[in-house]
Amino acid sequence: MVGIGVVHMMNKDNHQAPKYRTMTVSHQADFALTGKVTPVQTQVLTLPAGKLQNLNVKNGDHVTQGEALLTMYDDESQDNAVELRGDLTKSQQQLQSQQQTINSLRQQLASADGEEQAELQSQLTEARGAYADAQASVNTAQSRLNNADGKINQTVTAPYAGYVTVDQSKQGAPVVTLYSDRLQFSGQVSEYDYGKLHQGTNLHVKALTTNRTETTPVSYLAKIPLKGSGNNSKYEVTANLNADKFMAGQTTKAYINQDGVRIPKTAVRQGKVFVVENGRARAVNVSGRAVNNYYVVTDGIDEGDRIITNPNRQLKNNTRVDSND
Repeated sequence: MVGIGVVHMMNKDNHQAPKYRTMTVSHQADFALTGKVTPVQTQVLTLPAGKLQNLNVKNGDHVTQGEALLTMYDDESQDNAVELRGDLTKSQQQLQSQQQTINSLRQQLASADGEEQAELQSQLTEARGAYADAQASVNTAQSRLNNADGKINQTVTAPYAGYVTVDQSKQGAPVVTLYSDRLQFSGQVSEYDYGKLHQGTNLHVKALTTNRTETTPVSYLAKIPLKGSGNNSKYEVTANLNADKFMAGQTTKAYINQDGVRIPKTAVRQGKVFVVENGRARAVNVSGRAVNNYYVVTDGIDEGDRIITNPNRQLKNNTRVDSND
């Protein structure tokens, strides 16, 4: 509050009436959130079974989407492929045998007549059915072999562009984590302040170390509180940031413009506020909401208006007052 002073009401006998405190109305202060700059996506990559064959990246490397990161070799898939290749060969031999049977029956049919021709035609129909079954077996065996071959050497690629960390401290395969190039403001809002923002609300984000800023809309506001937030529930809030202005890990402040002006709750009497203009108190109807010991006015008075903060029953509309501030 600024411009606090004292006014007193004057009557025709110049007897001093109760004194009133005044203040100059100012716009409600911006609501601030503290947060961090984080990658929009963070993923620990799932590696296929087997042993590490090739590692194409090192800790801190930048990768593009689709870039090969590493290759794994699986002994079990190799052994399985050998067995399945044998199954495929057998199925192909059976298919070839059925084709030979069909060819032979066709030749016999060409010179047969009468009852012999009918018998050969029946055998040809059965042979064609057996050929179809053999073809299905070949297709199944080939599909299984292709699947096994694909698991022998499997290459892991980057699902999106970003930076990798590679942890090789444990035996076996490394732990590869990918952090996206795309960045965001990540903060928390309490249940008491939840209503001050929503998805799409503009945040004015500032990096405390560099003072670089960006105005960006809220992209996500959680409906479920964070675990372990206690009695005062906290909700995650994020907003996308320009990666050219910020870097992951920076501490930031996000400011949200608050509509209306804030005045002491005592200044509101029966839905009215007394504004001092030209030495007179003028009653003004106001709209807004009470917040703790204050009242946020959204309609009725404006920034710069001078109001009485302790009106009582003696103060009437258009009463002449004298300011001693």
